[in-house]
Amino acid sequence: MMANLVVRAKVEREIDQFVESIDTDAVCRIASSYHGGVPCKTFGAPKHGCFNICISVVFDTSPPEKWVVRIALPALDAWIDERIETQLATMKYVSAKTTIPVPRVHGWSFTDDSPIGSAFIIMDYVHGYTLDELGFPFRTDSRPRCFLDLGWAKHKYRQQLADFYTQLRQLEFPKIGALGFPTKNGKPLFDCGADEIEVIHRPMPMEMTTQEFQGMDPAASVPAMTTYSTARSFVEDAVLSLASNDFDKSPDIGLNVRGGRDALYAQHHFHRFVLDNWLDSKQDKGPFVLMHGGLNMLLDKLVFDTELNLVGVLDWEFSCVIPAQMMVPPVWLTGGGPETMLTYKKDYFREVSSIVAAITEREYALDLPPRLSQEWVKMETWCHTAVVLSMVRPDLIYETYWFYLFHEVEGKIPWGVDFRNFYKWAIAPRLVAFMESPEHRALLARKVGEQRQYFADEKEELQMETARCILEERGRARRGN
Repeated sequence: MMANLVVRAKVEREIDQFVESIDTDAVCRIASSYHGGVPCKTFGAPKHGCFNICISVVFDTSPPEKWVVRIALPALDAWIDERIETQLATMKYVSAKTTIPVPRVHGWSFTDDSPIGSAFIIMDYVHGYTLDELGFPFRTDSRPRCFLDLGWAKHKYRQQLADFYTQLRQLEFPKIGALGFPTKNGKPLFDCGADEIEVIHRPMPMEMTTQEFQGMDPAASVPAMTTYSTARSFVEDAVLSLASNDFDKSPDIGLNVRGGRDALYAQHHFHRFVLDNWLDSKQDKGPFVLMHGGLNMLLDKLVFDTELNLVGVLDWEFSCVIPAQMMVPPVWLTGGGPETMLTYKKDYFREVSSIVAAITEREYALDLPPRLSQEWVKMETWCHTAVVLSMVRPDLIYETYWFYLFHEVEGKIPWGVDFRNFYKWAIAPRLVAFMESPEHRALLARKVGEQRQYFADEKEELQMETARCILEERGRARRGN
C-alpha cells in the first residue's frame, strides 16, 4: 500500500522507544531458561525489520552456540499470536517434509504469557550472507564482487533457488489459508506430528497487518479462521477485497504523482482483468500450495554460505497456502524491484527461463513430475509476477496496469507513434467514458478531498515547509490558472 507517512512517523517513534527500553539482560535470562540455565550474552547490534526486532545471543558452551530471540514490535503486533502459531506450524511442516534449511526453534511465548510483555520466538542463529552481500546479481558491475567466476556463481545460485521452489511446490493442501496446529480444549497441540498440521487459519499477507496498524479494519474482509475452497473465492473475497479496502480507506493514493482518473481506471480494470481473464478456471479447486510470505519481494529472506549453498530460509510468519497459479518467480531475479522488472522485461524473462531450466533439472534429479517447470514456462514470455505482486501489494496496481497490462490487453503503442498522441486517441477517450459514471465521479471527488487533507496533516506532522499538492492542481498552478 501507499506509505502513510503520518502514521508511519508515529509508529517509528513507538518502535524507537520500545527498542531503547529492551532489557538485554532479561532477554539473556529468557534464552538461558530454554537452554537448561546455560548463561549467554548478546552479540552484535539488535536488528529490526518491519515487524520484529532480533537480538542475537551466544552461549557459554564449547563450541559456542548462537541463537536469535525474535521479539514482536508492539506497535505492529496485530494478531501476533496467530502469526506466531502459523510461523511455528509452517517451519515444523517444511522441516519435516523437505530438506529446505529452516532454523530450529527452541522456544516461544504468546503475548499474555511473555515475561517481557511481547510475544517472541527463539531459534538458531543462521550464519551466512544475503544475496546482496554476495554481489547479486553477479554481473561485472556488481558491488561487491565476491566471485571471480560469475558464470559459476549464477549457475550455483539458480540451482539453489530451483531446489527451494521445486520442493516447496510439492507441498499441496485441500484448501487455502494458513497452517496451524490441531487443538485440545481450545489450546494448540504444539508437539503434534507434522502430518497433523493443517490449513486452519486465514491467509494473512503482510499487506493485511499493514492495513491494520493504519486503522483500515482489514479483518472485516478476512475474518479469523476463514479458509477458502476455491481460487476464485480467495482472490475475489480476500485478495482483491483487501486491495479495494486499501484504495477506499487510504488517505494517500499518490495523487501528487498520479492522475486521479488514471488511478480509478487502473483499479477498476485491474480487478476486472484478474477475475475475467487471468484466473484459470481449470485450477479453481486446486492445486493449492504452500508459499513463503515474503520471498516474492524480498531477497534477504535467503541466507547463503560463501560457496552459495542455501543455509537458511527466514521469516515464515506470513506464509500461507495459495492457488498454484499464484506461485510465481520472485520480482528480484534481475537485481531490482517491480519497476526494473517491468522496464526490462526481456532481461527478466531470460532470467526466468534460466530458473525454469534449473527447476527442470532438479525435478528430474528428484524423480518428480515436471509440475513447476511446466507452470513457469508460460512466465518466460508473460509477466504473471507483476499481476500476483499487485494483488497482494495494491500500491503496485497503478504501475502494473498502465506500464504493462493496458498495452498487453487494450492496445500497444504503434511503432514510431508519440506517446502524447497515443494518449489522446487511445487512453483519454476511455478515461472520459469511465468518468461518466456518477459513482466514479463521486469516488474521485472523495479521494481528492482526502488527499488534500492528508497533505495538510503530513505537512504539520513532519514539519514540512510546504505541503505537497495534487498533480493536476500543481499543473494548473504552474500555468497561472
